[in-house]
Amino acid sequence: MTCSLGRTSPLSTEGSIGVATEYSSNPFLISNGVHSVEDVALLINAPVSYDLNWEHFKITPAIRYSSDGSYSSLNSNYFHLNGNASFGTDVDTLALSTGIARDSTLYQSGIKSGNYGARNDNTTAAADWQRILTARATFDLNVGWSRSLFNQEANSNGLVDYRYYSEGSSGTYAVNELTNVQVILGAGQYGALDGDTASNSYNLQLGAVRQLSELWTLTTSAGYSTSENSQKLFEGPFFFGGVEYGPYYVGTVKSSEKGPIFNASVTRQGETLNVTASASRAYRPTGFNFLSRTDVAELDITYISSDRWTFGARISYQNTGTPASGDVFRPVRYINPLLTADYHWTPTWLVSLHASYVTVNYQLPPVRANSNSVSLLITRQFLRTDL
Repeated sequence: MTCSLGRTSPLSTEGSIGVATEYSSNPFLISNGVHSVEDVALLINAPVSYDLNWEHFKITPAIRYSSDGSYSSLNSNYFHLNGNASFGTDVDTLALSTGIARDSTLYQSGIKSGNYGARNDNTTAAADWQRILTARATFDLNVGWSRSLFNQEANSNGLVDYRYYSEGSSGTYAVNELTNVQVILGAGQYGALDGDTASNSYNLQLGAVRQLSELWTLTTSAGYSTSENSQKLFEGPFFFGGVEYGPYYVGTVKSSEKGPIFNASVTRQGETLNVTASASRAYRPTGFNFLSRTDVAELDITYISSDRWTFGARISYQNTGTPASGDVFRPVRYINPLLTADYHWTPTWLVSLHASYVTVNYQLPPVRANSNSVSLLITRQFLRTDL
């Protein structure tokens, strides 16, 4: 018997290209002068992977180019370039990631930075190291860095360019085959690039992961977080004899944010029905002067009806509170229901229909805006190609 040796190149790509047509009743999320938009967009996703036995590398450029794209709208043009690398041994795993992006501060899945639609140039880098200590215990250490730059329109609406560092570590112990417990420590340092405002945050959480059944898994963590804020005060400028003087630094005002944080989710992974319900509270950078307390709740359901049809429903809720001068908070509430229907025309062609409703409520000043959208997306998925 004679057989040939199959060879597979470690360098490969599995890209996709799609065309979307979309109608949005108010994609700029403004309360007056509502302006609907109909656009056609080209979407390109071209990941390139390099895989060896213990090392894996991946670069993923993604582009959305629209006939009527605007960074001040929900359906903006965007460019993302993400890179990932992982290295592993029997007991250690190291994962590195980096990314650069130009996108809108408004996302279809939620408000990423602030509550105004504007251009956001974002750069990120992160590293995560995990070590297996024993058959039951593991240790994890992670660090992250990000920087966001906004355009002039965003700065005039209160968003500021910022830099954010984060560090975290956790220890996990398997009590038995069904239950893991965790201790999680975290810290973050937020600073406006103009140097006027800063926040230092620290948190401690206890968590657990429980396999409820073959289909259901419960993940929980809860703890306490504190954030120390500082803001520099200036007076001026002053004019005397036609000459401008100042502004002058007069002091620093300090405040704090303290309270409980948590993260809970329950998931069902089945052959035809997948369900995820989650709720969390955390202090995150959003583009305003300090870290923002962010409450997020989401329910996501996916049903595989047949080999060709997949249906989905998701509703997201987000409540973001950012401290302003004094102890006044600027809350922003956001709700986004989404319905999807995917038809797998062939193994490589996908037709998707999406319908969503977006509403956002600004309480200071009290303003409310909403938008309805319907989109049709046709995607061609390319099979793995060795390079």
